[in-house]
Amino acid sequence: MKIEESYLARRRFLWSMLGGGAAALGSGAAVPLAYYAGNFRDEPPPAFLEFSKADYDLAPGTSKLLTYGRIPVLVIKTPEPESELRVFVATCTHFECTVGYKENENRIFCACHEGYYDLDGQVIAGPPPEPLRPFHSKLTDGKLVIALEKENLEKAP
Repeated sequence: MKIEESYLARRRFLWSMLGGGAAALGSGAAVPLAYYAGNFRDEPPPAFLEFSKADYDLAPGTSKLLTYGRIPVLVIKTPEPESELRVFVATCTHFECTVGYKENENRIFCACHEGYYDLDGQVIAGPPPEPLRPFHSKLTDGKLVIALEKENLEKAP
């Protein structure tokens, strides 16, 4: 009888170890998923946003990433001779990766799947199906005002 009891005790021990490991693995995966899913709040972006000169005053041929609520913003100052500000939603239209500006190549780049955009936001190469969405922008009183919708930009002071 002792041999049979020891087999049952070992079996019970192994099943409890297996169950405990599965529970730990399940909770280890469930906690980050619940945290991630909890961030899908429908927070509308602001109607417009003002940036101070320190945020947008760039040397020609450089860029900066800012935020518009929860939306990443890519501000680019085009190279000379016609240096001007261009403002885009810094999210690739392929898989919503954040894009950046490559100064040495003078184009916008998405590192996820090697998507390239020109300085007008148009697709040059790679898998992105659509051009980058531009922000409507204006310079007033030393501030850069941007908005996703033109009507909101017109309402800005």
